[in-house]
Amino acid sequence: MPKTNFTVKYDGDALANHEMDVAILAPALMGMQKVLDALVTESTEGEYRASLKIKGNAKAGSIEIELVTQAISNMKLLKDIIVDVFSHRDVVALATITTLLVPLLALIKKFGRRKPSKVEDMGDGNVKIYFDNDITIVNNHVYHVYNNFEVREAAYKAVKPLEQEGIDSFVIYEKSKKLVEVNKEDVSRFVPPSVADRMLVSEEITFLQIVTIKFNMNNKWQFTQGDSVINANIIDDDFIAKVRNGVPFQDGDILKVKLQKEQYQEKGKLKTNYKILEVLDHQKAAQQQPFDFDS
Repeated sequence: MPKTNFTVKYDGDALANHEMDVAILAPALMGMQKVLDALVTESTEGEYRASLKIKGNAKAGSIEIELVTQAISNMKLLKDIIVDVFSHRDVVALATITTLLVPLLALIKKFGRRKPSKVEDMGDGNVKIYFDNDITIVNNHVYHVYNNFEVREAAYKAVKPLEQEGIDSFVIYEKSKKLVEVNKEDVSRFVPPSVADRMLVSEEITFLQIVTIKFNMNNKWQFTQGDSVINANIIDDDFIAKVRNGVPFQDGDILKVKLQKEQYQEKGKLKTNYKILEVLDHQKAAQQQPFDFDS
């Protein structure tokens, strides 16, 4: 029956003897199982779940595990019967489940705990996700699973062995082709976001005066708000287009904006992040008025 076969490889000096502590490997595989199950459940509206089996395969300096996944019906009369995945309308090609798994892991690897500033449904089964001015397009099912805390926790477990000394990389292959790689320095991005981390999000209409302009739109502009100095990302597409098209802005200009303020904890420290959701008005810097010395 149709199956998806792919290989997970953990690599590093600690695995030179093809051995890995079960206490480390087992939770990682359970995490992978949970991620796959969430993808199948999401893409079939809960009608199917993922069945995952493993085949051991050790090579020099690494541990390679061949994973085999199939769709199992959740219907009461068909429970535990393997389903021909090519015949089901909703199983987004389970024979290539990696087309969902790999973008999910890549999304976490790239953006970590960052929160999208905007999400647009493209109407074709995909969504466009804005991380400030960085835009990516993913399958709608991938995005829904990405927002599931338990799945994010499971994905972290899958790569958590890299926190061990001597285990440096996690790679997924399909038919000997490398699909995604996570290295030791990437693991921190897989730490799942906590609801408690985001303490307060508020919006207000306010005036900001430009201090520093960043024309590449990837960096934060610096403003004064009364006596305070803040750094804020501008995510207003119309305003960004004006800047790129040469509409003049300069230090001292005043912007009326819709400002989002987010307070959160990071490693026990309180931090604040500012985003300009919309620029409502632009006032040029006041010109210096000449003195009338004759009066």
